[in-house]
Amino acid sequence: MIDEAIQIGKKLAFYRLIDGASGNLSFRTNGEIVITKTGVMLDELNDESFVKVKIGERNEAASSDLIVHEKIYEKTNYKAVLHCHGIYNVILSLKSDEIVPVDLEGRMYIGKLKVVDGVFGSESLANTIADEVSKRGMVVVRAHGIYVADKNLTEAFKKAAYAEHSCEILYRLGDTWR
Repeated sequence: MIDEAIQIGKKLAFYRLIDGASGNLSFRTNGEIVITKTGVMLDELNDESFVKVKIGERNEAASSDLIVHEKIYEKTNYKAVLHCHGIYNVILSLKSDEIVPVDLEGRMYIGKLKVVDGVFGSESLANTIADEVSKRGMVVVRAHGIYVADKNLTEAFKKAAYAEHSCEILYRLGDTWR
């Protein structure tokens, strides 16, 4: 799955869903979480860009979002989680508490996207994110980006790409979408 993670990191950059060292991704295998290290650039991932962590353990090298990934895995059966900061979902999260796609694919594959708030890095926000992901497979954190989970990173990426595409359509429509 490391090879898939490396490929998805490159795709996230290509689709402008991340910038710089933003975003992170993980998958679970054999009772462990394999997560990107803090500060790595997702479009430059290699075998050394990941750390294995047992649920409940902390590792200084792991992404600062480890607690979010951990809570999602505790509350769901998903095998992969990714977090990205697409421009359009971040902008719309500043304007609304819910993002409702108007395009066909967005309505079919995404449905409504809830926007949540909280203190970054807090257990409270991690639980809020995980609760919403357990219901819909994804959530947007206000001014911070999308968290998506699925059976693998490729499927999670597809959801993130559909969501960002729908957000761009809404953004380009302006306030007429409300």
